[in-house]
Amino acid sequence: MRVIFGLGNPGSKYKGTRHNIGYRVVEALAEKESCRFKRSFRLNSSLCQVRIGEENVLLIKPHTFMNNSGVCVKKVMSKYKVLASDILAVYDDVDLLMGAIRFRGSGSSGGHRGIASIMAMLNTEEISRLKVGIGRPESGADIVDYVLSDFSQSENKIVDQMVSCAVWACCDWVKFGSEYVMKNHNRTIVQ
Repeated sequence: MRVIFGLGNPGSKYKGTRHNIGYRVVEALAEKESCRFKRSFRLNSSLCQVRIGEENVLLIKPHTFMNNSGVCVKKVMSKYKVLASDILAVYDDVDLLMGAIRFRGSGSSGGHRGIASIMAMLNTEEISRLKVGIGRPESGADIVDYVLSDFSQSENKIVDQMVSCAVWACCDWVKFGSEYVMKNHNRTIVQ
């Protein structure tokens, strides 16, 4: 079994924010597979199970808020007996241009508190991750306000295309593995 965690914050207040792009990716993947998320209070998340190729895949939206994503990840891994090599985290990255996605199989958190929480809870940097570029705010703007703001109307076309490409990359990760995704999906999608 593989598990894809779309990182974000629960609640309608955060639904369309830049920080919730991870949620949007797993929601789009669930919709593609005609699956509906169900709330699990025990796992502090919403989840659904889909089949991608020959694999059963759990799609998870943690409800522990971004900065505590590791709490949910650890609970899910314990319940389903999956290894760190079987999980993929999808999340926003301000250091990537809007319109870019990048896959990495390991490395530092790059200052992202959601992935940092996962690394701390699992005590490893060997976490597959798909970073979705949201770009940086204008000079002098507060980064927290920026990531918790909604995408503009003009950005939404780019976001829709990024989400589609991220869904494709997630499916390829399940079917073909990390090296394939790095080779075929680490590119700018829309300019």
